[in-house]
Amino acid sequence: MIDSESAQEAAKAVQEVAKATQSAIDASREAGGFLAKYLDGPLTQMSALLEDRLKYARSTRLVRLQHKFQQEVQALGAQVPIQPLPVNFAISALEEGSLEDDDELQDLWARLLANTADASSGVSPRRAHISMIRDMSRMDALIFEAIYSVPDAPDGKAIVTYELPGKAYRADGLNADEVPEPSEEIIVSLSNLERIGAIGFGSSWSGGEIFKFANKTTAGRELMKAIKRRSI
Repeated sequence: MIDSESAQEAAKAVQEVAKATQSAIDASREAGGFLAKYLDGPLTQMSALLEDRLKYARSTRLVRLQHKFQQEVQALGAQVPIQPLPVNFAISALEEGSLEDDDELQDLWARLLANTADASSGVSPRRAHISMIRDMSRMDALIFEAIYSVPDAPDGKAIVTYELPGKAYRADGLNADEVPEPSEEIIVSLSNLERIGAIGFGSSWSGGEIFKFANKTTAGRELMKAIKRRSI
């Protein structure tokens, strides 16, 4: 049997949950209205669709994603032509991004949306980009960006991995015997990045992977273009 004090506490808890739920719905409605401007479809229809799909996402994360996306769009500049985003691409990116707790990883989603909306960027709205970002940890993302921050060279030299993510450089004049093995944490991230197609490895004569060096891939270059930093 529940006493009167417990009943009052329970009632208060229900009221707080109701308030939080309404706040989430209101935040999603506001974000949906803003983001719908960048979708390929009638504004009212897209706003309603976004609200329906995202209203149960955590409101603070959705609002942060909206603000970060807005900053990235503004950083493109007033003269940049904006192209509408396909609904299935945008909804998937927004759903994944609104559920991301890590700010650094959520920023990837904002940059993906903004760079894809930039008609002059050459970035296509590929769902492969969504799955690649979704499968990255924070360490994966740091290592990925470090590898692709190294300028390409005509000789296509691989990237030395043992000092990642703090330092990345080409293996100019180095052979495997001169390079230390990366840590287990780096190896795990490199393995995942290779799994999603973001990097490639060389292999030994026995067919084993050589984790001391990493190679860029076509898919990785396209993803890097899609999450290129624009804003500060």
